[in-house]
Amino acid sequence: MSLNLPPRSALLACWTTAWLAGEASLPDLVERVAAHDGEHTVTGLWVDDLELEQGVARLRAEGVARVRLVLPAPGDPLGLPGPGPFTTAALAAGEGVLALRADASGYGLVPALTNHGSALDGTVTTVQWATYPVLVAGPDQGPFLHEAEHDLRVGVMEAARAMADLDVARWNPEIGDALDDLRRESRRGIDEDELPSSWPARARDVLVRSRQLAALISLAQQDLGGSIDAREADARAKVLRDLAKVVRRARVAAYNAA
Repeated sequence: MSLNLPPRSALLACWTTAWLAGEASLPDLVERVAAHDGEHTVTGLWVDDLELEQGVARLRAEGVARVRLVLPAPGDPLGLPGPGPFTTAALAAGEGVLALRADASGYGLVPALTNHGSALDGTVTTVQWATYPVLVAGPDQGPFLHEAEHDLRVGVMEAARAMADLDVARWNPEIGDALDDLRRESRRGIDEDELPSSWPARARDVLVRSRQLAALISLAQQDLGGSIDAREADARAKVLRDLAKVVRRARVAAYNAA
């Protein structure tokens, strides 16, 4: 999963939530979720190969009342319902969607991407959503916006220390600029329209800052070759992995804020 692009599962979760609440139309949902792709289909739900609009309509007909994003990673399975086919698939993909009824039963959806065409002629990506029955016991585990805001503040301070240790800002101006944007909470070059308009402003702020931190991580990862020795390289890589975890959890909080 890229740290710099919105996961398909994130877009499906928030725009389906908005649609179920009457705050977005079905064409809006399809346009937002499939904005960068070709066809989206849904399998394993009633019949296979439903188009996206048919798939989400079927979820509503099946009694789904809430939809939320999970962005699991090895060692951080936050939000997953426990062992099972959905958990296995979501961990492999690094993302997934939980579409749940009021009794906590429902479906887990995981996207599989296929690229068509060539670099010369251009490529089109199609997405197939595999559907699995799930049961999610207990309350929502979060993370929530107040946690994400705190973790991002700490993450920015850690990023500044890490960049000083890496000593890469001195010879990579892009890293210095990205860090300055984070410190100033600049919104330069940030698209804030991927969340439904009914989402709270705090969610938009968290998403913006998580994307800025993700961009900084990406730049710093490219410069790990400047490490003095293997031990220092491992230490720097751990810092960046910890910051990537902050980004993932902040994204979950923002997209699930409704």
